[in-house]
Amino acid sequence: MHSFNENNNTEFNDIYEIEKYLEKEILDRNIEFVYGKGVRKTQQQRDYETVTSYIAKENEYNMHLKICGNRNSYSKTDKDATFMRMKEDYMRNGQLKPAYNLQIGVNSEYIVGLDLFPNPTDVRTLIPFLSGLENKNLKFRNIVADAGYESEENYEYLFNNNYTPYIKPQNYEKQKSRKFKQDISRVENMSFNEETDTYTCANNQKLEFRYTSKQKNRSGYIGKESI
Repeated sequence: MHSFNENNNTEFNDIYEIEKYLEKEILDRNIEFVYGKGVRKTQQQRDYETVTSYIAKENEYNMHLKICGNRNSYSKTDKDATFMRMKEDYMRNGQLKPAYNLQIGVNSEYIVGLDLFPNPTDVRTLIPFLSGLENKNLKFRNIVADAGYESEENYEYLFNNNYTPYIKPQNYEKQKSRKFKQDISRVENMSFNEETDTYTCANNQKLEFRYTSKQKNRSGYIGKESI
């Protein structure tokens, strides 16, 4: 009698041991596999077919994950394309289609570079796009971009590489609204003391720094936020 580990830490890799055991069991007992209607499969054949189907599925899933990489999806007809939400058409229908994110850099109305990216958002295209330009000995000190490119990771890269960013803040339009300006819970509407590193709320209470929260994003960058 063969015994298997039955603890709660069983992993999928254990299924390969089961497969080997079943193969040996089938050979030792000289079991012949049968197929078709009106035939009765042995328990060993049924178990072996179940195990091998699980292994085949794992290989299939691993293949899909390898193709996806850091993406959430890919097109079966064009594995380099990612499903992205298209802008609404004239019938105001949102379209989810396989596509590429085309980035174009312009200087004095001349196109100086372009590149295709599989990620649907713009924020993670800025760094590789500028790196690609640098590899072609093209570097422009002033970087102008819209709010879709604003992130702590992008700002850090730009400052560390001697760029001057001109990026529209994501909440720029929202900050101009009366509702935003009258919201006393917003840190933007509190007075800040740079020397003591404290904010003062509308109730004249000081908000002091407690700790730095860290969080890793999908690209591996660790963002920091003062709490």
